[in-house]
Formats: sequence, structure tokens, C-alpha cells
Amino acid sequence: MSSKNDPSPLPGDDARRRDAIATMPTMPHPATPPPLHTRENTKRSASFWPDRLFEAGLILSMGLYYIVGNPDLSMGPLSRLNPLLSLPFLVIFAVLCWFRLPFALALLPLSLPYYLLQKVVVSHYRFSLVEVALFVCVVIALLQMLLKRKSWPVWSELRERWGPFLPPVLIFFVVAAISIVVAYNRTAAARAFRQEIFDPLLYVVLAFIYLRSRQDLTRLLGGLFGAGLVIALLGLAQYFLFKNTLVLEDGVRRVHTVYGSANSIGLLFDYTLPPFLALALARASWKKRGLALVLCVPVVLTLYLTQSLGAWIAIALAALFIVIFSMRSRKALLIGSCVVVVALAVVLGVFHSSVVTRISDWHANPQGYSTTTKRLYLWETALHMIHDRPLLGYGLDNWLCYYSKNTLCNGHGKLPHYWILKDPVTHAPTGLSEEPTLSHPHNIFLQIWVSMGIFGLLAFVAVLVLFYWLFARILARLRSPGIENAEQLRWMTVGVGAAMLAALVQGMVDSSLLEQDLAFCFWTLILALLLLRVFAHVSWRRDITHA
Repeated sequence: MSSKNDPSPLPGDDARRRDAIATMPTMPHPATPPPLHTRENTKRSASFWPDRLFEAGLILSMGLYYIVGNPDLSMGPLSRLNPLLSLPFLVIFAVLCWFRLPFALALLPLSLPYYLLQKVVVSHYRFSLVEVALFVCVVIALLQMLLKRKSWPVWSELRERWGPFLPPVLIFFVVAAISIVVAYNRTAAARAFRQEIFDPLLYVVLAFIYLRSRQDLTRLLGGLFGAGLVIALLGLAQYFLFKNTLVLEDGVRRVHTVYGSANSIGLLFDYTLPPFLALALARASWKKRGLALVLCVPVVLTLYLTQSLGAWIAIALAALFIVIFSMRSRKALLIGSCVVVVALAVVLGVFHSSVVTRISDWHANPQGYSTTTKRLYLWETALHMIHDRPLLGYGLDNWLCYYSKNTLCNGHGKLPHYWILKDPVTHAPTGLSEEPTLSHPHNIFLQIWVSMGIFGLLAFVAVLVLFYWLFARILARLRSPGIENAEQLRWMTVGVGAAMLAALVQGMVDSSLLEQDLAFCFWTLILALLLLRVFAHVSWRRDITHA
């Protein structure tokens, strides 16, 4: 069980970053339909190759900027070059953004997995690839507003687009900002706030303004899946070509590519894989479905090589979710759901002992401590911390300051430490002494509560409730006749809902939000669902009235 970057030493950051380096081988108004253009098919066909060239140029230019002069990547001569030689590629990326800013925003998820391997931008200041790309997009958007005199949406229009999501999102943002004040290590909390709260929400606001078509949404989901696909290919390469880089983790050797933990790959796949699984089961052409299945193969294979039980269960439940919602007949849906529930009950009843033993002994070390039993003690530790500070918590990324006595957050002996070294009943060792630098309690709800207090937790839960409420409303609307491209919107909606489910399932035993890549993924799913609402012509007011 392992944990997952700014220039100064921060709780958890140094260890996570060292592990990663060492192991590397806008929409229109909701009442108005999205803009439709005459001769749309002709225009789309004529712009196909130019669009692909812009996409390739954006990806290659930012990728070369990231690689050239970045010694953290250890990618041969290119990484050892003078960092100034990478600036022309950044300029090329900025120029392409000027002409195709929606493309850059939709493809930004491709940059998410590499946040631990940062690049020196100015002096000693380091930033992740996604932060650099987002900064360029923001600058280009501001320049276009000033030079082209583009009018951005007014507050009332943005409020209408967020709908009932706006209050809990604002509360979440404000409470996260307040957590910096209450944190012992405010530097760590401020960094976490920037990377995990401010940047992802800034991205969503900017994407709201510029992503206005179904093609933009398709590109966004494609970029999200592409991030997982690249990591999957790197994982296969690491396993088959660079086995010497596999590090013993939780008693077994597991792939982890650019991350410090194999579980992090599974968490990324939770967000990226389900939409393409939904496409594979959609009422689409065999060409599209076949391509989706082929692209999913390396991802599924790498998922197996991670040996992450939480990710396996999460993706399996997401796949079941997709199968259930792929049934169009309500009768078939009801019967199928009953069959699944009965089958699960029978399997658990017959193999209950084997299943419990297998889970409880998962990745046990030579001393007999499994990741399952350690998590139980971690959760108990988090509950003790919450008991002492239930309202405001301890601050973002300050778990380590109070969890254990470690060198990554030096409290000079002034801070209490809550880790449970011996079972309070049996007095047997818990195994937590072997991992004093675990950076979170391995449960997303406990992590948010510890970091941001009860108000942050309630805001997060409200966002999730609204997410699935809107998910149900969109699916109900897509059953109505006359919705353009209803089948495409349907598989996207089901895929986005399944991805959020997978993230929450694994988040029960890990951190599926408060990491930079996962925070962007989470809010990207929220963005995708809000875009789908517009394309399905679902009105907030009518939905609330008749819900």
C-alpha cells in the first residue's frame, strides 16, 4: 500500500516525486440549442485533415517542450539539452492555441498523468505539464478577449450553466481556501489548493466558455481516454521490456510507470476507461465499436498487471453499470438487475469464506500485514483525527503532519500523532510502523473530511448527488423523440456516469480526488455531464419543477 511538486520540501511530495522519477522507464444558453451550421457534413469532411494536423501539432509541440531540457525524465540526449531550447516548442503550442483554443482545452487531459515529473520553467520554479498547458490556454484566452474583443459570458450566464451545482462547488472552493489558514504547513496546503482545487476549477470554467459542440465533447472524452491509453502502453513496455524497473510493492512486483504507486494507474483508469467501454456496447457502427474494443485491450491488460484489487472491483462494477444501462427495455433492465443481484448473493453465500480470506490476505507482507487490515487501522486513525477537529479539519496535504513521526513534516514535537501502532484490543502490531509516510487515509470521504472539515465533505457529497440526479434526467430526456444524435449522447452519458462510479468505488479504499491528475479527471466528468445536459436540451427549471 503506497502513497502518491513544488520546489520546497512538502509533506508527502518528496517521497512521491522520488518514487515517480526512480521508477520511470461554453456553451450556449440552455434554452438555445447548440449552434448548428449549414452543410455541416460537408464542412466536417473538408476540415477533417486540417483538424487532425492541429491536434497532432498541439500534442507534439507541448510534448517536445516538456521533454527537451527536463532531466527528471531521463530520456537521453533530449532531456540533457539546455532548457532554453524547449521554448520554441512552447511558442508553437501557443500559436496553435490561438487558432484552435477549443482543441487545446479538449486535449488537455492528455497531460494529466505526468504531474509528478515536473519541469523547471523559470529559475528554480517547477510546474507540471498540465499546469504549463493550462497557463498558456488562459493567456491565449485573455489575449483573444482583449485583441479580438470577444465577449465572455457574464456572471448570470455562467450561473445558469452551472445550475444547482454552483452553490456546493463554491462552498467546496471556499472551504478548501480556508483550509490553508488552519493548516500547520501552509506551504503544503497552498500548493495542494492550487494544484488540486484552483487549477481544475479554472480549467472547467475556461472549457465552459470554449467547448460548444458535440465534436468538442467527443474530443474531450478522447483526450481523457488517451491519457489512460498512453499510461497503459508505458505499463506494458515496463513489464515486458524493463522488468528491472519494477519495484517490490505490497509484497509483489507491479507496474507503475510514471507514478510512485501501481494503484495510481488503476485510479486513472477508473476515470478514463469506462466511456470507451460504453462506446463498445453502444448502438454505433461496428467500425467505431471495434476500434473502441481494440483500444481498450492494452488498458485492461495493464490494469491486470497493476495487481490493484480496488481498481479491478471498480472497473468490474463500472462495466456492469454500463451493461445495465445499455438495456433499453425497462422490463429487461429490471429482470437483468434482479438476476445480477441474485447471482452475486449466491456467489457470496457459497464462497463467502474464500472471498473474505482472499481480500483480507491481499498483498500481505512477510510479517502477515495485508493492505486490507492496514486500511482498517488507517480509517480508525482518520476518525480519531476527525473527532478532534470535525469542523475545519487539518488543511490540504497536512495529513502527514499529524499521522506519524516522520521527516517530511517536522512538527518539532509540538503536534500530536494519531497513527495506531498496536491493535487496542489484541495489542498486536498493526503494520503501520512500516509505512510512516502514507500521504492520505485511503478513503476519499475521510480524506476530504480530514483535509477540509465537515463543510467540505458535505459540499462534495452534494456535488455527487447532483451528478447522478442530472445523469438520470439526461437519460430520461434522451428517450424522447427528436433529440439529435441521441445514441451518441447516450453512450457518452452512460460512460461518464460509469467512470464516476468507478472512481468512487476505488475511492473507498484509496484517494480518487485530492491528487492533481485525479482532481482534473473528477471535474472533467462534471464538465462533460453539464455539456451533455445542453446537447440533450435538459432545462434546469423544468427538471427541478418536475423532479
